[in-house]
Amino acid sequence: MKNLTLYFIFISLFISCKNSEERKLKLTEKMIVAGENLIPSTPGATPSYWCTWGAQNYAVDSATIANSTFGIGGHSVIARNLTEARVFGKEGWAASYKKIQKDLYLMFDVGWDIPADMNFDDSRWKLGSQNVATDKFPSCTGTPVEKLKKLNELTKAAGWKGAGLWIPAHAWQEGKGGKMFSWKELESFFREKAKWANEAGIEYWKMDYGSRFGDLEFRKLVTKIAKEEAPKLWVEHCIGGGPLNDVECPWDCEAKGSGEFIRWCNGGKLKFAVDQLEFAQVLRTYDVTAYLSVPTTLDRVAQILNSCAGKNQISGILNCEDEPYIAATLGCMMGIMRHPAFLSQKSYAYDPLELRKRIDEVIRAVRWQRIAPAFGAGLTPMFIDSVRLTDTWAVKKGESWTTWLYGQTIKQSAPARVSRNMPLPVVKCEGDAPYVIASKHISGAISVATLMRHDTIKGFYFPLADVTVSVENYRFPIAAFGRYKSLTLNFQKLPAKFKILAQDLAGDIVYDITEMVEKKGNNLTFCGNLIKTVGLSAATDTDISEAGIVIKIIEN
Repeated sequence: MKNLTLYFIFISLFISCKNSEERKLKLTEKMIVAGENLIPSTPGATPSYWCTWGAQNYAVDSATIANSTFGIGGHSVIARNLTEARVFGKEGWAASYKKIQKDLYLMFDVGWDIPADMNFDDSRWKLGSQNVATDKFPSCTGTPVEKLKKLNELTKAAGWKGAGLWIPAHAWQEGKGGKMFSWKELESFFREKAKWANEAGIEYWKMDYGSRFGDLEFRKLVTKIAKEEAPKLWVEHCIGGGPLNDVECPWDCEAKGSGEFIRWCNGGKLKFAVDQLEFAQVLRTYDVTAYLSVPTTLDRVAQILNSCAGKNQISGILNCEDEPYIAATLGCMMGIMRHPAFLSQKSYAYDPLELRKRIDEVIRAVRWQRIAPAFGAGLTPMFIDSVRLTDTWAVKKGESWTTWLYGQTIKQSAPARVSRNMPLPVVKCEGDAPYVIASKHISGAISVATLMRHDTIKGFYFPLADVTVSVENYRFPIAAFGRYKSLTLNFQKLPAKFKILAQDLAGDIVYDITEMVEKKGNNLTFCGNLIKTVGLSAATDTDISEAGIVIKIIEN
């Protein structure tokens, strides 16, 4: 185990972070603080989930990966892959994420209520029965409510918080033959389904595409009904559209190619997002590509939060999907897609970051949210840099399901710095900079993260920077994610005598690192190597996640 052998590893580290060869650091057993854990053992309240959709696409067989990459058979093919055996069988998908299962819903995506032989790509009205498909989930028998209850019980028995359910943005069979339901029929349908959910203990609906996708009044109605009939039921809405901001997509509005979220659909996408947050409990920032996920997601999150900032009536939270360090740092929830069972296929570069080997960073992000839960989009001030960084990607065959972009070079940009409820970080570096984000959470905790870049020539790369963040109160925990040349915490005040504790957010060992941190006035400077060393000290063998560390200042 890495956290055991680490005591005997020598790491190059110089306190000033200017010459890493002048001093070596030895993490020893004497540095362990016995009986201490900076991370609560109680699962967090943030309604994050792991979603089956990624596994349905990439954890079955090569034929399914080909379908997902080239869109050969549509969603009907992928829906067939969602079965009880694949989820709950021996070494099934539900067996992963052991450390954080109680923090997460297990989201059953498209396919849980669809018989295996049903094709629906040209007849979406077939979606949304909310009646568990017993041919695929044979343990779920009985009435519709009994089936849902058994699915939820299977999920909880496997260790998870509970079952979440994908639903379309329409009533079952609505749109068949071009016939749309009356408002009374819609209300009757969703009121019945909300009662089913309440009786079965279902606490999450992920509402996605459908014949009423863009209908705000419909989405508002479903949210209202859920609150009345199933008070514990979260209803998630979404911005929809293509996986790249203001880039051509066959089913979306005309794009200008700016790569900026605020310009997408002439501002229409941003407006649709903010309009939904006037009533939504959760808004999902929606699909992205594997190559430009960071700038695409960060720009969506930054612009939406900026448009909502200071509007206390907007208490809904953002779901930034499978960008765990953006979520953990900026107070969003997660809709995790990655899974260790993703298949490695040389013919398809669908997983360029090898997310199947980056499970620890999900664990770190989720465990941090036990300390600093996600919080409402309008509850705090928001700051975004006027400087934007631009990432690029030359799209090649076999890299993505965005087949219409083959041969094109795509750009996506995002603010260089983003912060919630605190000043922007100060960033100094030579050459390219990383994206740098930070927040002061509602709980008082502070988080900061650096995020990697992507370039057509360089591929993925991670520039190092000297980052400084301002901290008002030393008594609250601080999290740092990513890579640094150095991280300086500028406190308003520090006690006369104190010690500095640190812990890998994926582990349970606390280290006293007081003597490894440079102290100058009210500034504490942590070398990048120190953050990396402690922040990966509990890393799983073969995992390649970025570091994540929690720091606590304790007055002596």
